[in-house]
Amino acid sequence: MRALPSWEYRLETVPAPEALALLGREGWELVGLDGGQAYFKRPIPSYRERVTLAQRQRALQTRPESDAVVPRLLHPEAYRVFAAAGHTDLLTICDRGFPVPLGPERCDLAVADDLPTVPDILRLIRALFPPDRLVLPAEVREVAPQRVPQLRSLLPHTTFDFVPHTEFKELAATARATVRTGDSVPYANVIWVG
Repeated sequence: MRALPSWEYRLETVPAPEALALLGREGWELVGLDGGQAYFKRPIPSYRERVTLAQRQRALQTRPESDAVVPRLLHPEAYRVFAAAGHTDLLTICDRGFPVPLGPERCDLAVADDLPTVPDILRLIRALFPPDRLVLPAEVREVAPQRVPQLRSLLPHTTFDFVPHTEFKELAATARATVRTGDSVPYANVIWVG
């Protein structure tokens, strides 16, 4: 049996035609006139409709230029991997050539060369899932010296630990999951520590 709609009501002075059209687009129906007063009604939106309306309102609001839009991680599997990680959990974010260990869960985000990169993933997760520290292969400082300052600028308050690549691979095998990127920078791997 379908529930009968609940109504909300609105009383206004008789609006101008432009305002009347806007009220109609918002779902208000003119149900009566009394002198200079107009009576409107519309069904009370469901919870989902109210959420959708609130989202629409936020999207339509103009933002000041200083309020830059922060990109969000949309990939549901990758989001779940980071959201499930707890304190001291390890998550490997690796380049396309890293030998992904067999034990940890694998989340493959590699689409093409350098799409996405390890810094791209860190940029997307840093606000929601800030790491306690990052572990990097020590060899990155020699092979790709530009990568370390790039990562430090993304995560200025994060501790960076450097270990030999062989030890890095051993740690990666104990990680909760491995997120593989299309990064082509050698030794571009990091272990995110929750």
